[in-house]
Amino acid sequence: MFSLHRSRTAAVLAGVLLAAGMFGGVVAPASAAPGDQISVSLPVLTPDFGYVKQGSVIPRTIELLNDGIDSITIDPAPLSALTSPFALSSTTIVGGNVIAPGQRRTISVTLTAPPAPTVANQAVTLMLVSNDRVGSMPLTLNFHSESLTTARAHFDIATPDGSATLGFGSVKLGTAVTRRLTLTVGGIDPLSFGEGDVKVTDSSGATVGAVRVTGSSFGAGTTYRPMESATVDLTFTPTAAGTFSGAVTITGRTMNGNPEAPSVVVALPFTAAATAVPTPTPTPTATATPTPTSTATPQPTSTSTATPSASGAPGAGGSGSAGSGSGSSRGGSTGPGASLASTGAAPMVASGFGLVMLVGGAAAVVLGIRRRRLHG
Repeated sequence: MFSLHRSRTAAVLAGVLLAAGMFGGVVAPASAAPGDQISVSLPVLTPDFGYVKQGSVIPRTIELLNDGIDSITIDPAPLSALTSPFALSSTTIVGGNVIAPGQRRTISVTLTAPPAPTVANQAVTLMLVSNDRVGSMPLTLNFHSESLTTARAHFDIATPDGSATLGFGSVKLGTAVTRRLTLTVGGIDPLSFGEGDVKVTDSSGATVGAVRVTGSSFGAGTTYRPMESATVDLTFTPTAAGTFSGAVTITGRTMNGNPEAPSVVVALPFTAAATAVPTPTPTPTATATPTPTSTATPQPTSTSTATPSASGAPGAGGSGSAGSGSGSSRGGSTGPGASLASTGAAPMVASGFGLVMLVGGAAAVVLGIRRRRLHG
C-alpha cells in the first residue's frame, strides 16, 4: 500500500511539474508553428538563393514575422558571422527590442556568386526569447547558393549567318526579305515565347513598322526546356528609301512554377537599307522617214527657126519656082516640126522630123530636074 501510494504521489507530482512546465515558459519545441507561444516565419523570401549566374551580385531582403503568441526579442549578433559569398547589408533587428505578435523585422543580405559550379552553404542560428515567460527557441537560417555559367533562366539568339547583328541588307522598294532567328534555351528553367513578345524598335524606342514577325514555332502553351530551340521569322518590307537600325527585343517567360519568377529579355541589334527603284528611260518611238517626192526636171522648149528658102540655087539654069515651093514647105509655121516644138517634145524627135523633110525636099528637086531633062 505504501509503495502504491508513493507511486501515485509521484505520478501526481509529475503531472503538476508537466503542467507547470507547459504554462510556466519552458523551452518551446524547435518545430514551432503559427499560434505557438514562440513562433517566427519567413513569409516572403528565404535565405536560399538557389541557382545563380557566376559573378552576379544579388541582394535579398528576408522578412521575419512573429506569428506566435508571445512577444519576443532576438539577438542579431550571430548575423555578423556571415562570410563570403554572403554578406550582411543591414537588419532592423535590435538587441533587447521587443517584437510583438504580428510585427516584422528584416535581414538584408547580398550574395556575390562565386565561379561555377560552386555550391555555397552557411547556417546562422538566432535565438528567439519570449518576453512574456521564461523560454526561448532557436531559429536557424540556412544561406545557400549554387553557381551556374549562365542565369538559371536564359536563352541565346542566333542569326542566319552567325553574326552578332541581324542584317537584312539592301532591299529595293516594293520587295521584301525574310530572316529567321533561332532561340536556344540555356540555364535550368524552361521558357515560353509569344509573337507579341517580339519587339522591333529604333534607337529612340519607336516601333519600326517596316520589320514585322511573319512566322514562328511559338504556340499557345508551348514550353522549351534547356537545350531546346524555337524559331521566329522577321520580314523587312520597306515603304520608303533610307537606312534602318535598332534592336529586336525578345522576352522569354520563366516556366518553373514560381509566378513571381522574372522574365528573361534579350536584345539583338539589326540593320537594313531600302533603295528606290530607278525610273526606266522611255524608249524613243521610231519615226518613219518620209520618202522624197520625185519632181520632174523641166525640159527646155525648143524654138523652131525657119530655114531660109532656096531661091532656085539647086537648079542650074532652071526657074526658081520649084525651089521656092520646096523652101516654103520646110519653113512654114504650121508644119509638123513647129507643132512638136510647141508641145514640148524632145529635141531629137523634132530634129529627126526636120531631117526627113529635108531629104524629101531634096528628092523632089532631083525628080524635077530629071523631068526637065526627059522633056527637053
